Amino acid sequence: MTYESLTKGGLAKMFKAQTYKKHIVQNIEIIGQRKLVILDDANGGNSEILKKALAQLKKKGVRVPEVAFCVTNDERDLVKDDDKLRSITELQGKAKAYYVLVASSYDDLEVKLKGLEGKIGDAKLLEQELHQFGYTNRDYCLMNKPAGMLGTYMKLKNSMYKISEKSQQKKLGKLVKSTESQMNAYKDKFRGQRCFILGYKKGVVLEELNLMLGEKCIAYNGICSLFSKTPLRPSQYLLTDAEHYQGNGKYIDQLECFVASNVKVFEDKFAKRPTYINMMGDGLIPQLPSFASTQSSEALRRIDDLYAALQLAIYQGFTEIYLYCFDGLYDAQLTAYDEALLKEDGQYDYPEQAKTLLKNIKTYAASAGVSIYDMSNVSGLDMFEKKSFNDVDFATTKLLSKI
Repeated sequence: MTYESLTKGGLAKMFKAQTYKKHIVQNIEIIGQRKLVILDDANGGNSEILKKALAQLKKKGVRVPEVAFCVTNDERDLVKDDDKLRSITELQGKAKAYYVLVASSYDDLEVKLKGLEGKIGDAKLLEQELHQFGYTNRDYCLMNKPAGMLGTYMKLKNSMYKISEKSQQKKLGKLVKSTESQMNAYKDKFRGQRCFILGYKKGVVLEELNLMLGEKCIAYNGICSLFSKTPLRPSQYLLTDAEHYQGNGKYIDQLECFVASNVKVFEDKFAKRPTYINMMGDGLIPQLPSFASTQSSEALRRIDDLYAALQLAIYQGFTEIYLYCFDGLYDAQLTAYDEALLKEDGQYDYPEQAKTLLKNIKTYAASAGVSIYDMSNVSGLDMFEKKSFNDVDFATTKLLSKI
């Protein structure tokens, strides 16, 4: 089941339309003379169902105020000079003028499936944001809050998803089980050694990458885009997104690979069979949150590969871990209220949810005698001690790179 299949079906639209009408009629006196504002994800679709429901009520003689405009919690979807869709920040202090119809997802399943597709918008979190803007419970309505058949329908879908999820986990777990002995062989294999975990999205300097020739490096996904520019090849490669396998098989199948079990690869092409990891299941270290936990929100999905690489490095016994170039993971400032806000300078800190997860791994690492250092230029990794290339001894590596 996907977010699209859950929300675009005929029954879903029908039950939502019925619920929207019910909520409007129940609140018509509270709305009074205020104009309406619809709060929905830019491409969420619920706003269109809501507009049709409003039009149908008007035809039946219900005195429904006009919709002044729509707002979104994700500013990445705003189109310049488009006055029909505005940022949620437009609502600050305007409760007397506008009544807000929150069309964003309310049910936990809908929110979760939306998160898996990289979309944000949780009605319950946005409700908290409206309170911060000065709105009371009489100034807005959560349109997808179950009423009538919508509640029954969502309970049924939740039940079906749990059955499907268990089936999927069993399938992925079976593939992981097939390479369990390979994974077990990595346990503490590099006890006491150091490694570098390489990012690739922003701030990469080729001269710095070349310094790491001969070092043990863990890289992932899009690092392949740099292979035509540097002789460096990571000691280990983590593939979690099938998109990066396309066109890069000639590189990847020659590397020592860890592959997410939901990504299909051609095993017969690999020099060594890849070791599978269930990125939708438990992690490698039981004391830390599961890999699946990082799929629950956009804030955590952006660091799920870094999180997996850190667990992998600690699992293998590395006691000195350096993070290189984990800038540019976020293209908006993600807030605790499920907003994505843009800044003029384009510099975005790691959201608090991501920082909390990384602090957890730092705490565990410290208890296991592992030191983690950050060589990136992003403030979001401040929980780790900063190190520059001048602070790291590359004497042996430099010698190897000249041979």
